[in-house]
Amino acid sequence: MKTITLDEVAYSRLKAWKKGSKESFSQVVKRLLPEPGTLASFVNFTETRQTATMPGNQLLEATIEQRSTAKSDPWTS
Repeated sequence: MKTITLDEVAYSRLKAWKKGSKESFSQVVKRLLPEPGTLASFVNFTETRQTATMPGNQLLEATIEQRSTAKSDPWTS
């Protein structure tokens, strides 16, 4: 077991993800965070965790969309 330090804001955010009083913070982290590594693990994470309904997803999608349209071809610019 390891001990980590969180500021109040980080603690509040993590606590908000708990599904109940019996779920530990370790369980929350393992449920929400993908295993590091391959693209396949990330895709699996997004498919199994239904990330489309997670808070902040609309902001993430809007940011990606904005960046996608803002990119220019470096060879023609």
